[in-house]
Amino acid sequence: MKLKAETKVILPRNKKPKLIFFAGKGGVGKTSMSCVTAAYLADKGFKTLLLTTDPASHIGDVFEQVIDEKIQELKGIDNLHALKIDPKKAAKEYKNKIMSDAKKNNYSPEMLMALEEELDSPCTEEMAAFDRFTDYADNEEFDAIIFDTAPTGHTLRLLELPLSWNKQIELKSAMNTVNEGDLKAQERFKRVISKMRDKEQTTFAFVVYPENTPIQEAYRAVEELKGAEIYTQLIIANQVLPVEYCTTEYFKKRREMQDKHLTVIKEKFDCEILEMPLFAEEIKGLDTIREAASELYK
Repeated sequence: MKLKAETKVILPRNKKPKLIFFAGKGGVGKTSMSCVTAAYLADKGFKTLLLTTDPASHIGDVFEQVIDEKIQELKGIDNLHALKIDPKKAAKEYKNKIMSDAKKNNYSPEMLMALEEELDSPCTEEMAAFDRFTDYADNEEFDAIIFDTAPTGHTLRLLELPLSWNKQIELKSAMNTVNEGDLKAQERFKRVISKMRDKEQTTFAFVVYPENTPIQEAYRAVEELKGAEIYTQLIIANQVLPVEYCTTEYFKKRREMQDKHLTVIKEKFDCEILEMPLFAEEIKGLDTIREAASELYK
């Protein structure tokens, strides 16, 4: 069977692991769409890992299973594994490790103070999460790795972290304390960023409602990603009202409004566009997730 282009953008190709990122304004359904996509790929026979660095994520609620910081196989579906990274815990471990290494390398009190000040910066939590994230993104055990990311701004900051990482390397270089572990981590970061720029290995998907604000925010984010040489390949317009149910004046007007915004989406974004209909019930539990997958990836 010949696959449609919009299905191809999420499938692993040439035996290389596929990275799929979901981004968008908070509350537009990134978590639901990432869970639906993960289940779809797992049911297609691809060994799939779903993970999040978003403290507000509820992937466990969607699958109605407890998901924690250890990779675990989900019940009721073959090939699907999941993991939730706690960014605060990751940041604490990250900071402790760096400070411990610094003390072992006999940093002076002044050097320790400078390093601790650097680690107290607002981006440390995100750097720690990105550090953990690269461990998995660089992992070839899975056919597909799906990242249920935090809202757009946070996602973009994560992508800027290699710059911050380089600053830390420069600081340690000035102190002559760059070690083999630092260099290996830096190489891992570079490999992951290279994968993220490879359209064959990575798909960036933005989830939007067919409304002005989510569309504009997604468009700005897509343009910013282009500046980092990362190109969006998929837009999912979520909660589109099914035409057959728009029989009252109220719902007819809502659907007309959505149609206008769907036209804007098609005009603004040069990539594959999918529509996800509004379900009568919450997307929760494997049966509903699979039903949603069959609607999204027809």
